[in-house]
Amino acid sequence: MHLPPHAVRPDYAGGSVLNLAATLGAHLGVPTPHAPYRHPLPLGGAQHVILIVVDALGAGQLQDAVLRGDAPTLAALTPAPGPVTSVFPSTTMAALTTLHTARAPAEHGYLGLTVWLDEVQAVVNLIRLYDVYTHTPLTDAGFLAAVPSLYRQVRDRGVAAHVIMPAAYQHSVLTRWACDGAEYHPYAQPEEAPELTAATVQPGQPSYTLVYFPEYDLICHGSGPDSPEAYAELRRTDRIVADLLTALPRTGDTLVVLTADHGQSAQPPEGYVDVITKKVMKLLLRSPVAGEERAAYLRPQPGHHAEIAALLAPHATLLSADDAWTGGLLGPPAHAEARFRPRVGDLIAIPHPGYAIRRPTSPAPMLGLHGGWTAQEMLVPVLSRRV
Repeated sequence: MHLPPHAVRPDYAGGSVLNLAATLGAHLGVPTPHAPYRHPLPLGGAQHVILIVVDALGAGQLQDAVLRGDAPTLAALTPAPGPVTSVFPSTTMAALTTLHTARAPAEHGYLGLTVWLDEVQAVVNLIRLYDVYTHTPLTDAGFLAAVPSLYRQVRDRGVAAHVIMPAAYQHSVLTRWACDGAEYHPYAQPEEAPELTAATVQPGQPSYTLVYFPEYDLICHGSGPDSPEAYAELRRTDRIVADLLTALPRTGDTLVVLTADHGQSAQPPEGYVDVITKKVMKLLLRSPVAGEERAAYLRPQPGHHAEIAALLAPHATLLSADDAWTGGLLGPPAHAEARFRPRVGDLIAIPHPGYAIRRPTSPAPMLGLHGGWTAQEMLVPVLSRRV
């Protein structure tokens, strides 16, 4: 499988968020088939593990924020001594689900915001659970819960499990599966997270807590990762993390780790490519385009593969989905679940830097995107502190 020079391949051999989640779970007694996280963490004797996830905070974005003086709290934490990658595709549905389950996308099946589901013969939005073409709701989504959550597994081993997340997400189908086994502590504003997090650290009771901040991602999408609005949100997040660290009891047996599910790249409006029109979808494809604007899954009609490839080749790297699957792009092949293979179609198109594939079912153009394999999208920070 040939990748272009700018592509960052997910490092499932020990340097990805998959390995980070697997190692945190293993410390609390959960067996894993995956390689341990490559970089040292001060886990020895830790009774409480707190994982903070700042959605879309790429390693480069954090480095720039530190240079601007916008992230003094994060700058004072101990960084991983080497690069850490997201998963592929570098998007929340794939990467955050990996952090919730300690499984790769090819194992848990959440392979993008939208995927082809053989079970219902449609491309489905995995957050809103509807057919993206007809908007017909998915009435039975139980089959999507393919692996146990990490919280359920630690709880079964006597470890208290908690998630600190926005109240708006509490009752979604994805949350009920991915956070199964955890006590859900909802917040209306992220400033409530420090007090909620501190309350999960109880003497004599080992615990695992995930704290999730999605606001930075939303602002980067709308205003761009290099916007004043994104800078302001990161300063806010830094203050909240400072308050969280201050609120924790100083027992010496708590490990705090901060990471991201993926980064963000600025998306020029003129970089949106309009080659997948309604006519193209109707004549050349067996179903609507799935995946992401920065990592698209296509199912060409028989005999039209070359035609679709010719439309996209000037703007994107094209991979056979079979090659991507067996080549380990979506997870270690030895652990990939064969029934999820059709979800990524027959052809995967990863746009070149600065480009995005717009299609009839896309939302309004955004100024920040992720999903592809540039360093901006793929490299994430891992910071830690023992408290």
